[in-house]
Amino acid sequence: MRTLILYFVLWLTVLVGPLGCSSSAPRNLAQSVVADTHLGWRSAPENQLVLSLATASGIAQVELQPLPERFTLVTLELPGMRKVEGVQWRDGNGQSTMLYDGVSGLDGVSLQSRGHGFRLQLQLSSMDYIRAGGVLTVIDYWR
Repeated sequence: MRTLILYFVLWLTVLVGPLGCSSSAPRNLAQSVVADTHLGWRSAPENQLVLSLATASGIAQVELQPLPERFTLVTLELPGMRKVEGVQWRDGNGQSTMLYDGVSGLDGVSLQSRGHGFRLQLQLSSMDYIRAGGVLTVIDYWR
């Protein structure tokens, strides 16, 4: 009986295992640009991308590859940041857009204080900017 249960669990693992790997695929969509920017990952529903950015210099940069249409929300956890003074997007053609200027953001950009850091969420029309890929820069107030 134990052998039968063990075989069933192994069979289920082999069958369901590749489905679970879809959560690791987003890791190919982003990479740190600045040497002191640490990029981390959080598990998220299939239509979301959740990253964690930490920096020692106050300027965090991450390069995003083109995002599949299924992504409707990108969340960046920004632990340790004191006061975000800007979030800028630069697309592959070098065009820059200020997504958040320290006071307010474009439609679909929200920044929430989280005690020891912030949570930046990009959705709705802000996804139109980042969907094609480019570099996201988050500037923290360090003065």
